[in-house]
Amino acid sequence: MRKTILALNIGALAALSATTALAQGGKTSTFALEEVIVTAQKRSESSQDVPISIQAFSADGMEKLGATELFDLAKSAPSLSTGGIPGSQAASGLRGIVDNSRNIGIDARMGVYVDGVYQGRSSSANQPLLGLESVEILRGPQGTLFGKNTVSGAINLNTKKASEEFTGELKAGFGNEGYWTGSGYVSGPLGDTVFASIAYSKQERDGLFDNVVLDKEVGDWEQEGARGQLRFLPTDQLEVVVAGDWGKTSSEAPVFTLESRPAYETGKDEELDEVEFWGGALTLNYTTESDYTVSSISAYRESEYYIFGDEDFTPVVDAFQTVFDEDTDQFSQEFRIVSPQHDSYDWVAGIYYFESTVATERFLVFGAPVLPSQALSGTIAIPSEVDVTSYAAYIHGNYRLSEKWELTAGLRFTDEEKELDFNQVNAPSDPAAGGAFLELIGLPPATAAFLASQAPGSLFGAFDLSYEDKFSDSNWSPTVGINYTLNDDVMYYAKYSRGYQSGGFNADFNPYLPGVKFDTEYVDAFEVGIKSTMADGKLRVNADVFVQKFSDYQLFQNVPVGGTNVTVVSNAGEVTSQGAEVETVWLPTDSLQLTFNATYLDATYDKFDNPISAIDPTQPKNFDGNDMSYAPKWKVYAGVQYALPVGDAGELTFNLDYTYQDDMYTSATNVDTVLVPSYDLWNGRVSFTPASYKWELSAWIRNIGDDEYYVGHSLAALTGAERVIWGMPRLYGVEFKYLLGQ
Repeated sequence: MRKTILALNIGALAALSATTALAQGGKTSTFALEEVIVTAQKRSESSQDVPISIQAFSADGMEKLGATELFDLAKSAPSLSTGGIPGSQAASGLRGIVDNSRNIGIDARMGVYVDGVYQGRSSSANQPLLGLESVEILRGPQGTLFGKNTVSGAINLNTKKASEEFTGELKAGFGNEGYWTGSGYVSGPLGDTVFASIAYSKQERDGLFDNVVLDKEVGDWEQEGARGQLRFLPTDQLEVVVAGDWGKTSSEAPVFTLESRPAYETGKDEELDEVEFWGGALTLNYTTESDYTVSSISAYRESEYYIFGDEDFTPVVDAFQTVFDEDTDQFSQEFRIVSPQHDSYDWVAGIYYFESTVATERFLVFGAPVLPSQALSGTIAIPSEVDVTSYAAYIHGNYRLSEKWELTAGLRFTDEEKELDFNQVNAPSDPAAGGAFLELIGLPPATAAFLASQAPGSLFGAFDLSYEDKFSDSNWSPTVGINYTLNDDVMYYAKYSRGYQSGGFNADFNPYLPGVKFDTEYVDAFEVGIKSTMADGKLRVNADVFVQKFSDYQLFQNVPVGGTNVTVVSNAGEVTSQGAEVETVWLPTDSLQLTFNATYLDATYDKFDNPISAIDPTQPKNFDGNDMSYAPKWKVYAGVQYALPVGDAGELTFNLDYTYQDDMYTSATNVDTVLVPSYDLWNGRVSFTPASYKWELSAWIRNIGDDEYYVGHSLAALTGAERVIWGMPRLYGVEFKYLLGQ
């Protein structure tokens, strides 16, 4: 029975080992279509055999892309959209359903899993690609195969299992702008039935921005991470895996720069954005005599972030500055049973428990000239907490009606409760001076004293308050599909699924009390797709078309409160996201590989009222028909890989890729001041591998044309300043890799 457990591990290595075997052939090396083994249905299968819209990356494929963190894959995975502030406040999603957990009362729409463990907050979604076997991007609502329900999609990061033979690699590299990196991975036996692995990486880069006021370069960036694993095989039927990971990213780049300034120029206080997370998991896999696999996944995780932004765009005064933070701890427990793959059917079922506490101490700093007088300066803080408890059960199965036809069906039930403890606290710098100023401009002494004691928030209707609330909901989420296998190389599939996003709270500054709580949103998703291999195994074409209809869509909406506009989440939206996706790989010769991936997306607001129009007639009454945020119409990736033998010495491999992203907006207003114009980028990499395949030397370059482009564009709160976020300039470097245990 031990062979049954080991088969999962050996199968998961198939993609990487196949690539390695080809390279070891020296000058006889040839390309072949890569078979990526995925676990989307909780069993090891080729991605070509899974009737799900999925894009998979092997470790070797991610390395050739130069990807070091999850969001780096967005350039070659067109359905994955990222935007907003890089780091803790990054927006991410699939098929145009993009958001970020701006406050502690909002859940992420896209789920990220590491070895089946849900990463609870969007601030920790951009995981380091460290010690991984593969990454799977599953598009559309997911729930009947996963512990946590998600409406945008799910991304699985599968780490390498600790191996029974010693293996590993060491990497080092450097580049322009002070860039350097070092990493290592080691895996092997500690005994006959005990195996271990450890991975570590660190990379740094100097600042890219010229601060003309402080007269210095700013924007240093650093990322560090580690993963470790112990794997035990106490019996032929039982596998025990203990895993842990830690990661930290720190950036001193400007959160925004003024649109009026040249690219990579700033003139405000130094800023900071830090994200840190760690966690551990215990996984038990038991294979019964009848080949059922029973699994338990117990996990605990913590994450936190801190971001300081200078929103007055000058170091001269502290007129408007922001500090956002979040501290999360979570526990999850999943029990799952996976049937053997019988001739006519297979299934998976599980129960899931999740609890988390998300807390914040975030605050705003106000002063003149944003305020009428520095005497009214001070801070507004919202020390608050949200507790979440969720229970779920799910089942998913495939029934083969005939040799060619297969029925897929699944059902999930979720019960979730949330509790909010919200506080808003003003801390005026000098209440006496503030009261004197307000009296000076004509307010009665008692009124002036009260408003000064509640400054600076009282000037915006943000008074001190404490508020508690609860939210509970239960939901059934079904999926059903039909699959047709034309032959061993072609499969068609059609699927319907219903997903939901739990309601929550507007736990943010100056809450609009009538709208503190928002309700659950729902999505009905339809897709039809094909997975095919043609031309004697030289051409692969996977494609799908999809329509997703959202009701009670949770969206950020401005409402007039206390003489100012307050941004709240409401269920004011009806949304349609529809389009087509295609991924192709063609091997016209044994030494040439061509890749083309593209997504066409039409993601629009069917209904989105604008309450601000009631007090400002210049505003539109609604945003019906407008494009959704961070949802470009077209995203395209094209890549060329060419292998050139160098006599008996080894092989040179050339990689050139092109990415294009269409215009997109960062707000539902769809005005020019929130437009991110289209851009395209070229990247390249050349590697030399000796015939022994003991090492590899590579040179790489990104943004070959040194193009200047936005990844964010918006208006600052209160000041109305037009601000932008710049994409990366031209970066280049070299990297050396040495393989251990070969």
